[in-house]
Amino acid sequence: MPFQEDFLIEQFMDRHEKDVKYNMGETCCHSLNLNELSELTGEKFELDQNVRLTYGSIWGTQSLRDLVAKIHSNGEVQLTAENVLITNGAIGANFLVHYTLAGPGDHIICVDPTYQQLSSVPNMFGADVELLHLDAEDGYTPSIEKLRRKVKNNTKYIVLNNPNNPLGSVISTEKLTEIIELAEENKILIVCDEVYSPLFHSSKQPKSLCQLSAQGIVTGSMSKAYSAAGLRLGWIVSQDKELLRQAASRRDFNTISVSIIDDHVSQYILKHRDVVLKRNFDLCRKNLTIMKDFIRSSNGKFSFVHEPEGGSVCLLRVEGVENTNSFATKLATEFKVLCAPGECFGVPGTLRIGYGNPTEDLIEGLKLLELAYDIMFPA
Repeated sequence: MPFQEDFLIEQFMDRHEKDVKYNMGETCCHSLNLNELSELTGEKFELDQNVRLTYGSIWGTQSLRDLVAKIHSNGEVQLTAENVLITNGAIGANFLVHYTLAGPGDHIICVDPTYQQLSSVPNMFGADVELLHLDAEDGYTPSIEKLRRKVKNNTKYIVLNNPNNPLGSVISTEKLTEIIELAEENKILIVCDEVYSPLFHSSKQPKSLCQLSAQGIVTGSMSKAYSAAGLRLGWIVSQDKELLRQAASRRDFNTISVSIIDDHVSQYILKHRDVVLKRNFDLCRKNLTIMKDFIRSSNGKFSFVHEPEGGSVCLLRVEGVENTNSFATKLATEFKVLCAPGECFGVPGTLRIGYGNPTEDLIEGLKLLELAYDIMFPA
């Protein structure tokens, strides 16, 4: 039986999020309900009461896949429903991709820090996963030279995350193009988790990997930018239709299909994506300003590891605190504020903050964060 390590961030969140008052650990833009969506879109969601609650389309409905394909198309690359496989969230998409590609004898390069699943799952399937550490000198994006030095004869694929979780750094189109050139020289695939796209609120929006590379593999979902994590709906997008076919054949053995109701609600949201995204861009920009003001007024107690350019999360360095797992646990249990400890991403001494949460929660949560620090670590 393959060994699977504990999923640190998911277990920490599950342990504490039900009992806190101010949730700054949640990474999605504040979840919407159907009434709020109706107000935003001007159109009420209505499900045809005659729709039978069958398994539905195994790959996802044609209508939904058309909408996802449109998101990932541009003037040069026009994708269709045939380039999309609907999955059970981005976590299902990522799992399927690694299930399809990774195996014993494969060497895989994965950016670090990032969401633990992206390095852990291919390791579970027997691959040798080597971490590519993201450094300040490179803007916390992959260095081409450092990446080149890690390539081996058996390197199967490279794993990226754009925007990055937990740093909020963004890989530009220019750098993505360089990575693709390196990969093509060495006949290596690239997988990019774009679950926080298109929340590029403080940088120029890069092209999607699947627009730049004929073999690029992209994952995404309704959770982060579209405020609908509860739908548990994601996707794999690629110009490589054979890769999608192989992934779908493996999905037959676990989830088969997504909920037909989730499929229909997702269609409704994506048809009105512009107004939903405007709401979430405005929320992130407003809350990021609050974060910056908090950091400036903290007199060095807190600082950005990297000032986020995209997504809805950032990593805060906590001055003088090495064990932020213990600090985050006390924050949750005693101060009722949820932040994710950097240890979940291999970066002790930091906290991951989700600034796509309600502004009131962020303001009150940050006050309590500083209060807890002052009490626990007096000058």
